Amino acid sequence: MHLPTVFATLLLRAMRLSRLSYSLAAVFLCYGAVVFAFGPCLTSMADRFGVSVGQLGSLFTLYAVGLIPSVLLHGYLSDIIGRRFLLLSAIGVMALGCGLFGLVAMIAGPRSLAFPLAVMVLLGYGGGGIESVANILVTDDNQPSPAFALNATHAFFAIGAVLSPLAVSLLLRSDLSWHFVFYGSAALFVVLFLLLLPQRMPSPTSEPFFPGEAVALLRLPLVWWFLAATTFYVGAELGVSAWVSPLMENVLSTRRDVAGLSVSLFWALMIVGRMVVSALSVRLRAPQLLFALALGSAVSTLAIAYATDSAGCLVATGATGLFMSGIFAMLLVDASRHFPQRLGSVFGIMMAGIGIGSLTIPAAMGWLSEVAGFRLAMFVPTGLMATLALGYLARLFK
Repeated sequence: MHLPTVFATLLLRAMRLSRLSYSLAAVFLCYGAVVFAFGPCLTSMADRFGVSVGQLGSLFTLYAVGLIPSVLLHGYLSDIIGRRFLLLSAIGVMALGCGLFGLVAMIAGPRSLAFPLAVMVLLGYGGGGIESVANILVTDDNQPSPAFALNATHAFFAIGAVLSPLAVSLLLRSDLSWHFVFYGSAALFVVLFLLLLPQRMPSPTSEPFFPGEAVALLRLPLVWWFLAATTFYVGAELGVSAWVSPLMENVLSTRRDVAGLSVSLFWALMIVGRMVVSALSVRLRAPQLLFALALGSAVSTLAIAYATDSAGCLVATGATGLFMSGIFAMLLVDASRHFPQRLGSVFGIMMAGIGIGSLTIPAAMGWLSEVAGFRLAMFVPTGLMATLALGYLARLFK
């Protein structure tokens, strides 16, 4: 597909998106900004709470503790009571959680880490609601072909991931406290709540079903495949984001400021890739795209592991962001084709993979880097993406 054709397809499809889809894109942007605000703040948080940076890793663990049950609950309830109340309440919880985190940063003294940890559970619960219900609504609002809208709205999550660290950097350079980022995020979520409050939202397309029927979904091998695929993707994405910079710094002797550019490059190419995949999804089926994207991700992460200089590693990291960009949205598209009547519950199960992947894979790579080196640790994302590619290759020939 030629570049002008890609841009023309994007423009035409974007013009057809509803007000609700654009509003949900804004929700994803703010959500991405909050999730990726913590990393640049960790050193300042450690000074404020009187703990080591390593101890702050428990913030992300507690976030996952709130997220995993939340995505399951919101996914199931979205098929029972509808999407509107659940989305608005999740946005409200995120606004409250961001405001409380900023407040805790102002009033808490040294050795008071228990307070922000408790708030992280609340943020995880609100984030789980957004992960589940916003994706369900984008899918419902853009039937029968939700692929373009899912990739386009997820591009806004990546934009938030890029803008948030820049905002933190500007605050710190201006001698302002990092907690203003969370106050600003809380204000934006309040605005989004008011923006979405008068809007109509799609209702569930099926009759409500009992909890036992939702649990019965776990007997289906395809549901387990989608959960595993989501876990593999999220773990690989976060693993690359977390460990490519230390690899460049410790193995390739790259300056710290240059090594730090790798993560920004990764997410910048994520934005580009999601827009390109949005255009491609109009012409190609989800399994075809997923095979190609997973295979490209496996090759590019392997190139990171074997990189011999900083330039080569940065190129491979950018390519990884480009190939990984559309996988999450296309997994949702593929699942929606198979379970259109149980969209909420299946999406909720899949979103549990976000918590599982973020809890296990980056930590495993950290342990492996300690015992065997950073290069070997980078083989973990390669293996995960290769497994995903093989799974979809097998499905293409069914």
